[in-house]
Amino acid sequence: MTDESLAWAEFGDTLRLPINKKDYLLDIPWEEAAFVPQHPLIDIGSGSGLSTVTLGERFPDSEILSVEPDPLMRSLLMVRIAEREHLRERTTVLPDTINATWLPDQCGGALLFNVIYFLGGRARDRFWQRMAEVLVPGAPILLSRSYGGVPERTVERKLTGTATMGRHEYQRYFEATPAFDNRMEITNTYVVLRDGEKVREEVTKLEAWGLDEELVLDEIPIGKFGIEEINDRYFAIRRLPDIRR
Repeated sequence: MTDESLAWAEFGDTLRLPINKKDYLLDIPWEEAAFVPQHPLIDIGSGSGLSTVTLGERFPDSEILSVEPDPLMRSLLMVRIAEREHLRERTTVLPDTINATWLPDQCGGALLFNVIYFLGGRARDRFWQRMAEVLVPGAPILLSRSYGGVPERTVERKLTGTATMGRHEYQRYFEATPAFDNRMEITNTYVVLRDGEKVREEVTKLEAWGLDEELVLDEIPIGKFGIEEINDRYFAIRRLPDIRR
């Protein structure tokens, strides 16, 4: 069994690049999200840095904070930032989890793509408290929408992506099964073909919390954030002004 972060570091961007029209990075609702770019902007769970680059290019005068605790992903992220001079001078890469990392006192918004669905209940509570502490009034957390919770039965193996590089064709297969305590076990299989013949296969497993949107939204602190449904892919969780008596 291969470690998921190791496999994703090798195959993830190969399967994703070049970005096509279906990729969510080309469909981010920037105008509706209404970031506050005069304050630092946070990319939470940056992975290899594609979202960080997208955020930095959209706001070319803003400071960017890229939060990525996984060392393999962070290595790819730092290379991606280091080779772009216009991003390197204003992007800080933070190696801790979002609940443990340093952040400045006032931030103008955050990207939160899928990360919330890998946090346990107490960690989610701490996350919302942390964001309430650092976001300025009006700043959004742009939240990707849920996959729909734990499946009732096994999601059969299906091909989710293909790509070619040189003589090799790369394939990714996905399957999922219900697991204990409202979790689901995800199996990713990465297959390498040469001249149509399989020459390599790497299988990974990971567990994610099976959270539906209703549960996640119900946990957001009332009075601290407002919830805005933007479209079928995103919510803007917007920091509200604190009530003063």
